[in-house]
Amino acid sequence: MAESYYEIDPEKFFEEEELAQTPEENTNTPETNKAFNETQKYKRFAEAYQPIEPPKDYEYTPSENLTKNTPETPQQAPSSGIDDDVLSSYNSVNSLLKKHRSNPSEQSVNKNSSMHYSLKDRTHLSLPTPIYLCESGGKIIINITVNSKGLVTKAYVNGATKTTNECLKQHALEYAKEATFTPDASKSSQLGSITFYFKGKH
Repeated sequence: MAESYYEIDPEKFFEEEELAQTPEENTNTPETNKAFNETQKYKRFAEAYQPIEPPKDYEYTPSENLTKNTPETPQQAPSSGIDDDVLSSYNSVNSLLKKHRSNPSEQSVNKNSSMHYSLKDRTHLSLPTPIYLCESGGKIIINITVNSKGLVTKAYVNGATKTTNECLKQHALEYAKEATFTPDASKSSQLGSITFYFKGKH
C-alpha cells in the first residue's frame, strides 16, 4: 500500500484580523501640532445643542376648544404674553450658544497634540511647533509667566519634567519664550505652563 502526501495550505485568518482592526484605527484621533488650552472646560454635550428657533411661519392660533368655551368677543390680536416669554428665552439661549460657538477658545480639541498649555482665560496666538532636533524624544513641561500684552516674560523647566536630556530642555525653553497669547489688561502677570511632546530623530 502506498502513502499519499498532500500539501495543505493553512486557512487564512489574516483578513478577519485586519477587518477587526480597521474600525479601531478609524476611531483614533489623528496626531496634530495644533495646541490646546487644557484649562478650558470642553463639554461633550455642548455639540448636541443647536440654536432653537420657532419655525418662521409660526403663528399663534388658540386651540379650537379654547375658542368654543370663551364668550364671543370681537376678534383681537392673539395674546402673546406667554409667547413673548418663550421667544425671549429662545433668543437668550441662541445668543449664548452663538457666543460659545464663536469663542476661539471653545473650539474642538484634539488631545493627541504635540503640545498643550495651561493659561486660564487666554488663547494662544502663536505657539511654535516642536521640531524634532534631538536624538531622543520626551515630554518637557515649561512654567511660564505671561504679561498683560500676552508675551512670555519668564520661562523655566518644571520640576515634574523627568527627562535629563538637555537638548530637549533647551529647545522647549526657546519655544516657550517665543509663544504669544491673547492680551488681558487685567492681568499684569499670569502664571501658566506649556507642555511639549518631542519625538526623537530615531
